[in-house]
Amino acid sequence: MTKRAWVYVIGWIIAGGILSAWVAQVAAPSSFPAFTFFAFLSFATIAQFLKVPAPNHQLYYLNTIFLFASALLLPPFWFVSIVIISLAIQWLKERLTGSPHLRDWYLQPFNMSTHIICGLVSSRLVLALMSIDTPLLSSTTVIAALAGALTYVVINHLAIGGALVLARGVTWRESGILEIENLLMDYVGLCMGYMLSVIWKIDAGLMVTTLAPLILVYRALAVPGLKKEAQTDGKTGLLNAHYFNKLFITEMDRAENLQHPLSVIMADLDLLRNINNSYGHLAGDAVLVGVAKIVRDEIRKYDLAGRFGGEEFCIALPETPLEEAVSIAERIRRAIESTGFKLNENALSINVTMSFGVASFPQDATAPNELIHQADVAVYQAKLQGRNCVVCSGNVPHSVKLEMPGVVNRLETAHGSTYIPKPTPIQIERPSDPSQQFEHEPQSSPAKGQSASWLGWLVGVVIGIAVLVSIGGFISQPRPDSMIVFLLMIMAGITQLPQLKNLAGDSTISVSVAINFAAAVLVGIPGVVFTSATIVIAHRLYRWNSKKGLWPVIYKTVYNWSIHVLAALTPAVVSVLLPTQLDIIDLIISLGMMTLAAIIYFGVETGLLVAAVSAEKSESPLKIWKDECAWLAPQYFVLCMIGFFLAVAYDFQGNVGILVFTIPVLMMTYSQKEYIDRTEKGVLELRRMNQELAGANSRVLEANVAIREMNEELLVTLAKMIDARDPYVSGHSAQVAEYATAIATELGFDEEHIVQVRQAAFFHDIGKIGISEKVLHKPTKLENQEYDYIKKHVAIGAQFLETCKGLRYLVPSIQAHHEWWNGCGYPNHLIGEQIPLDGRILAVCDAVEAMASDRPYHRALSLETIIAEIERCAGTQFDPQVAAAFIRVAKREGRKLVVNSARSVSARADVQAVPVLLENYWQVAL
Repeated sequence: MTKRAWVYVIGWIIAGGILSAWVAQVAAPSSFPAFTFFAFLSFATIAQFLKVPAPNHQLYYLNTIFLFASALLLPPFWFVSIVIISLAIQWLKERLTGSPHLRDWYLQPFNMSTHIICGLVSSRLVLALMSIDTPLLSSTTVIAALAGALTYVVINHLAIGGALVLARGVTWRESGILEIENLLMDYVGLCMGYMLSVIWKIDAGLMVTTLAPLILVYRALAVPGLKKEAQTDGKTGLLNAHYFNKLFITEMDRAENLQHPLSVIMADLDLLRNINNSYGHLAGDAVLVGVAKIVRDEIRKYDLAGRFGGEEFCIALPETPLEEAVSIAERIRRAIESTGFKLNENALSINVTMSFGVASFPQDATAPNELIHQADVAVYQAKLQGRNCVVCSGNVPHSVKLEMPGVVNRLETAHGSTYIPKPTPIQIERPSDPSQQFEHEPQSSPAKGQSASWLGWLVGVVIGIAVLVSIGGFISQPRPDSMIVFLLMIMAGITQLPQLKNLAGDSTISVSVAINFAAAVLVGIPGVVFTSATIVIAHRLYRWNSKKGLWPVIYKTVYNWSIHVLAALTPAVVSVLLPTQLDIIDLIISLGMMTLAAIIYFGVETGLLVAAVSAEKSESPLKIWKDECAWLAPQYFVLCMIGFFLAVAYDFQGNVGILVFTIPVLMMTYSQKEYIDRTEKGVLELRRMNQELAGANSRVLEANVAIREMNEELLVTLAKMIDARDPYVSGHSAQVAEYATAIATELGFDEEHIVQVRQAAFFHDIGKIGISEKVLHKPTKLENQEYDYIKKHVAIGAQFLETCKGLRYLVPSIQAHHEWWNGCGYPNHLIGEQIPLDGRILAVCDAVEAMASDRPYHRALSLETIIAEIERCAGTQFDPQVAAAFIRVAKREGRKLVVNSARSVSARADVQAVPVLLENYWQVAL
């Protein structure tokens, strides 16, 4: 941090410490409210762990709700104690779990100080605005509490924002700390804290009335996680290429405007494909995740780290000159080199290395794309220098830069390792505003067809039953209080407007569900008749479309009203059975009864809605319910519970109780709507991009199929050319490829890995091109000197493939196909799992092919003899698991798989004259 940032942070810590000491000395209370203290300490501590990540390395916590409530309820000394103890417990938990969160010593003292100052100042303001004898729920008390909550939020955000601005060098706007939705979310929480304190004073047992809205608050805070998912790489958790590029361009603009340094590190894992081939793709993924964690831990908080696709990573280092960037890259390189990565605790440790290229603004480039390109070129030079090193752009030879292609716009194409031309944007119609109401236009008029007939019959029956229920309610129940009915109607109309959308479907929900449920509990069916009418009329006015005609508007509006009335029948009946006194036991019983009522309410409302839509569209009702209604279940339950507790609040405090309970819920709903509306733009953009990418991916898949078919033909042709140099092994490579494919399939390899094993089998003897024909054509057993000479074909083949970038990943398996499990093979005498898995497969396949085919020095062996020999050599020459896989396939497939691939030879040696041990058949590279 800068000196100014240190002064700022330490200043807040000192101020908080002084204020805490003053409270301990001057304002220490004489009594100890033990129950309230420990209750709110528990609530605040638990809520401290319910954190939701937010942009700009920020976190949302629910603990401020309980801290503000404790500031209003408890003397200053005990409030300060709750802040210190709850945050200290959180810090201790982070240290014990080894989390990087809060690892800097000054962070938690700074958080403690800000909450202490905010809580003490806001609570003093509340006391100053109200007198001692002010009623608990008077307008003066409510205004004072709202002012205190606003003070707490403003001071807290200013304190944190100042730290962000000074420590990270961002502007207030870039920090987002003073954005209205961020302020509103915290303010809503503190308003709920005030409501919690009021309920605690009335009856501590009714605390549960506040916990239901807290569930929605927590869900509201988690909504930006959709946006977060769209910004991060799903495998590593780093920024994805698209979002990294967006932030990187912003950093470049800032560096250019301020003429500050900015460095870029491009990093590429060395030979990741070899790891995938040797240990499997899950192990490769584990390496990627581990490397990403090291990168995240080694860079600074304001640095940007992203994954560009495959094994390629990019790190942007604001305010960092070249020398410091090289030091950071070297630190990451050493950390990766010294770390062993494991798929699980029982797996072998995998060691990897990484090559780095560093470029810096302004000396290496002044444009974002050019700077990325210069770092790319440096990575290429690092590969040429032997990998596992750091190279600066300025140290790359000019000849290497000429070899590299021109600047590719990585800031648009870095979504993967393969460039795909950007397709023409697809025009997508914006979906119509969804609603949980019955809003689907019929394909034909209600009078046409069997579907329309069934729909008309359903609508008529449902409306008729609802009218009868309404009449029965007015007859059987006493006339309700007109004031409460009027208040509920106003609240129903207001709460119907901010509808929360299901971004994955065409349905919505609003808080009016809670008002309708409360009306059923408070005044029964007569109240529901009016609140339901208000809800459907408000909905219709909000979504009025004059083009639809009058008849659809009428019958859909009346049908929606009928759904609400029938759904509310159950809570209206259950409310009559509720206990009249709500102590703890009765409250638990009431909650159980209302839970059942909420489930039935949800079932009736969504069931009748789905029935109408299904009749109208002739689609499966179960499918419609899963797509459009299933997501509503938890929301409906919470809103119904809110409606119940709203009724409880009215019973205790009348109209004021309803207002106090409802205002925070409405504010919270508005915050949810703001977040969802903002997220909707991102989701629509992701849908558009997904359709574009789906089209591009389809074209790429078609091209891949064509390329794979062509590659297969080329591989077969090349294998025949290799085998043609040896007249005794016609079809050898192709048959080895068949065996390798069968074993890889038996071992459960994915399709991509099977293709790689098959390719390696075709190329395993490519080194024979460099072996003298005199030795290859010898019809008798090789001399020791000749045998040592022919062993060189492994190294020759590896050298051939090393020069081809597209086939370089086959080198480890081809180089190891004559290694033995016990270390007696060649060329490197590798032992056990040191041998790449694909190489172990090729060893078995090469030996089987040699035994199954005629040779000048022996005739083809029987299938039973081959299986016995492979079984005998498992654990010495062959990997036991690979050998077992071959034996299973051979016993199952028999001679369909194991065939004699050798062509007839005119001169065949006398087998008896050339005695050779069975284990030497496949040891000789023929």
